[in-house]
Amino acid sequence: MVVAAGNRPEDASSIVRLIHNPLLNRFKIIKVSPPTVQEWAEYMNSKHGDAWDKKVYAFLMRFRDEGFLLKLPKTPEGLENFPSPRTWEWLSLDLYEGFDSLEDIIGLVGEEVGRKFDAFRKLKVDIDDLINNPEMFSKLDFDAKYMVPIMLANWISQHKKDFNKAFPLIDAMASDSHEFVVMLVISMKKKIAVKFLKVLFAYNSTYRDVLSDIALEIKEQISL
Repeated sequence: MVVAAGNRPEDASSIVRLIHNPLLNRFKIIKVSPPTVQEWAEYMNSKHGDAWDKKVYAFLMRFRDEGFLLKLPKTPEGLENFPSPRTWEWLSLDLYEGFDSLEDIIGLVGEEVGRKFDAFRKLKVDIDDLINNPEMFSKLDFDAKYMVPIMLANWISQHKKDFNKAFPLIDAMASDSHEFVVMLVISMKKKIAVKFLKVLFAYNSTYRDVLSDIALEIKEQISL
């Protein structure tokens, strides 16, 4: 089997070559769409486990309507990099390893998006205060709300015996948008996510429906 990949002329690529029809007719042509942010995050978890910076995921979810996961340049050639699933993966791994200067970030996703991400990742949210006062979640600004699932996932990994303390905050997040609960679980370490969801589902079974799109292997482990 021969598998080939290529770009379309409208993809702003300078290396597009059209295929002669007799050759084209000997291929099965399949159009592949870019991944969604959720699909990209699930891919990152499956390939890299927990060894990547989840703040990138929070940023991409926050600004997904602006298409920051894949923002093609306007010209086929240039001198500045641009955001793509490839460069976000690279950046996530670099940040995890400590390469987190503004120059590192801009070097992978470009000036405009790089500066916006750098400002986003520096947001400060007091997760302990939110756990003690979950009603404050609704008063956070939009950017901070997207940072909470990432920070709460870290808190849960460090408080494995106190999952229930986070439930009122999770309820507050879910009442705002179920999306925040999905982000929370995807941001967790897999083994912790399985244990956590068993307890969460026992606390409130309706979360099973909310989290129905979580990776199949996790759902199978939860049902055991």
